[in-house]
Amino acid sequence: MTKKILHLAKLDKFIPGFIEIVRQYFPDDSQAIVTFGHMDKYPYHQTANTLHFATRRDIKGLFKLMLALHSHDKIILHGLFMHQLTIFLCFMPWLHKKCIWAIWGGDLYYHQSAVKNTRYRIIDFFRKILISRLGGLITYVDGDYQNAQQWYGAKGQRYDCIMYKSNIYSGGELVEAELAEKYADINYKVNVLIGNSADPTNSHQQVFEKLAKLDVENRISKIYCPLSYGNPDYAKDIKLLGEMIFGSQFHPLMDFMPLAQYNKILDEVDIAIFAHNRQQAMGNTINLLGRGKAVYMRADVSSYRLLTKLGISVFTLDSLELEPQSVNIAISNHNIVSDYFSEKNLVKGLGEIFH
Repeated sequence: MTKKILHLAKLDKFIPGFIEIVRQYFPDDSQAIVTFGHMDKYPYHQTANTLHFATRRDIKGLFKLMLALHSHDKIILHGLFMHQLTIFLCFMPWLHKKCIWAIWGGDLYYHQSAVKNTRYRIIDFFRKILISRLGGLITYVDGDYQNAQQWYGAKGQRYDCIMYKSNIYSGGELVEAELAEKYADINYKVNVLIGNSADPTNSHQQVFEKLAKLDVENRISKIYCPLSYGNPDYAKDIKLLGEMIFGSQFHPLMDFMPLAQYNKILDEVDIAIFAHNRQQAMGNTINLLGRGKAVYMRADVSSYRLLTKLGISVFTLDSLELEPQSVNIAISNHNIVSDYFSEKNLVKGLGEIFH
């Protein structure tokens, strides 16, 4: 008998693509989707099996949500960012065993980033109750599951799935001869990417200071810095700081751009620097490694341990240098990434969750 699955998601850039995958590979009436937030910013085609909350005051919709929660066999929580929903679910403990949390990153590390006030203590109290009772957790990062166990007493089954289209390698095949020819020029200047968003966890200033100690003028052509996603005030500060230190070499990406346009920038990049203090920017990291780019990151984050476990070569921030990585490493990384972070593997993982 086909299990009835209910997806609960705050609308974000990952969700419309996930809905497309579900509809393409699981095109029956067993999948229902409830979304919250800005439909105009992250639109998707609504059907009889979807319910959208533009406002929390939708009483009629809330009644439909209650019916859906009780009439489905599994409830997939796409991130735990909606605190009202977390508290709401806590008062229905009979639902907890059929709830499965798809860990995003920021939701897991909420206790590190949140301001420790009364509101935080109330929310974290309910989060611990819910997470400790969940029937399952979805993550392909070992360390994230272990952290959920340690911090929140999670006991649910782990499902290993890359979950979203952003985690699928989207680049083309690498040709060894073309890479070798590209980097044969001893005067070649590299393009660098710093961070993935306007979030202080990117540690932009720390990276800028480290980079400024190297031969930036003679070894770097462009420095790309994505700042379109996150805190607007922080983005402005980092833009000013980057321009002050690096001048015309600094290229801040202030506006959200189509994926195809962003992928062209990833194609140009030779070196990416991610100084996040937690698991973050995995979609960017995957697609850069698959393209044969050198990636530098902190060695104490769970994503670093995952990548090295898979046999992928990534470098620590302390070893930063302005040289493209070797062709052999680029090709090896590409082969591993394109195999593991594939649409086929994503669909296989979803099938195991939905079974």
